[in-house]
Amino acid sequence: MSKLGLVLEGGGLRAAYTAGVLRWFKDNHVNVDFVVGISSGALLATLFVADERDALEQLAVDYASKKENVGWSPMLREFAPVGYNFLFKEIVQNKLKLDMNKVIYSSIPLEIGVYDLYDQQTLWLTNKDLDQEWKFVHAACVLPIAGRAVRIGKKRYLDAGLRSMISIDRSIANGCDRHIVITTKDKDFVRKQNSKPLQFVLDMMYLRFPTMRKQFRLRTGIYYEEKAKVEALEEKGEAIFLRPSKDLGVKRFSGDYDQLKALYDLGYQDSEDRKEQILSFIQ
Repeated sequence: MSKLGLVLEGGGLRAAYTAGVLRWFKDNHVNVDFVVGISSGALLATLFVADERDALEQLAVDYASKKENVGWSPMLREFAPVGYNFLFKEIVQNKLKLDMNKVIYSSIPLEIGVYDLYDQQTLWLTNKDLDQEWKFVHAACVLPIAGRAVRIGKKRYLDAGLRSMISIDRSIANGCDRHIVITTKDKDFVRKQNSKPLQFVLDMMYLRFPTMRKQFRLRTGIYYEEKAKVEALEEKGEAIFLRPSKDLGVKRFSGDYDQLKALYDLGYQDSEDRKEQILSFIQ
């Protein structure tokens, strides 16, 4: 029996595009059999399987554009460039009061990737593995240089985008033979190797983790391998690759409310423009 997987890339603030696509999916009753998310895609994946459609725009646009989320405010409040505590503790849990039980008991199987800092490897967690305080989802979003690793039990966890960015292999491993892949970069996006100053900072921050430091250097190659695999599946008619039709200037850590709202709306409109193709594919 055919099985449809949904693959969500990360991208920081660029995830506003993915949020717009997912809202269109909800409005047009697009159902899938499996969802996998990396980084900010992990958070949006949980909202999708929990049917928290209003929270898609609230988190990816309204709260993502707040000064407490990126910049000097989180540096002063959290001693990190990105306000992950603000987003997950103040907003997800206290302001929006999102119910993790809707994720855990969703009828849609889910995987999110987290990076086990001590074992220096990626773990793939299912709905049933997640915790009521959203700690694993929080950890799944924390980029190594942008925030502090999340301590859960005796271990610390980070964003698994270090080892996978477009996790098509997880969709295949979970038995999916058709895939919808949402990426946050336009077709002409070029991923570059880390600059020497950035790589030096990363090496110093994670001096005690030699395997991880090697993995930093392989990341760009992995991205292009995964992207090529999706494009090959698309050519065979086994995947739909949704990505921004134009670059609106939003970066991983920069974008104001108007830019994020425009990117969200672009995700919705790009999906509407491909409505016939998407609905035909899922049937």
